[in-house]
Amino acid sequence: MSENFFGDRGFYARRARAYDAMLGSPTYNRVFWGTRPDQYAAFAARAIGSGDGPLLEVAVGTARATALLHVASRRPTTLVDLSAPMLEVAGDSIRRAAGGEVPGRITLECRDMLSPTDGRRFETVLGLGLLHLVPDLGKVFAGLGAQLRDHGTLYLASLVRGSARSNAYLKLLKSHGDIAEIRTPGELYESALDAGIGNVSVSHEGAMAYVVISR
Repeated sequence: MSENFFGDRGFYARRARAYDAMLGSPTYNRVFWGTRPDQYAAFAARAIGSGDGPLLEVAVGTARATALLHVASRRPTTLVDLSAPMLEVAGDSIRRAAGGEVPGRITLECRDMLSPTDGRRFETVLGLGLLHLVPDLGKVFAGLGAQLRDHGTLYLASLVRGSARSNAYLKLLKSHGDIAEIRTPGELYESALDAGIGNVSVSHEGAMAYVVISR
């Protein structure tokens, strides 16, 4: 993955804590994306509650939508981001949610989500706000799919074309290099099908799409 989107020099890494506050703002999400933060959390809860085996969350960012869910879960959980500042905020979020330390079954790893350091396989892979940050969907689907166990499931979210306001803001972000591509839900569906991992479903609310691929 390009450091432009995930590295410490990127827009989001430099402004990790401000970005965390922005993500949690109902007004920001309603005005620009026609959606709500609790919808992201609901999608994450669906993923986290889908099984009890090892779970991988990639591009975890600040864990704004998932910290409480990971603490409440009993699953062995790995949280990955290429940005150390983002992971620092994520760790703080999880410690606050746990009322102390990060639970021992949760690990945070600063690395490329497509380059695991060992042969671990996961029952569930979750990526919130991910796919609009990557230029090559096929590479991401293949790389994450390779980390799935048999009968595992990918849960991936992406900003997509929506209202005129959302589209204008997406174009601005793309022009600044803060996102990689602007896609439609249909384009996500076709790319996921082409990956050949398993059954695909795509839903969307406003300018946020949710992709589920079940092996």
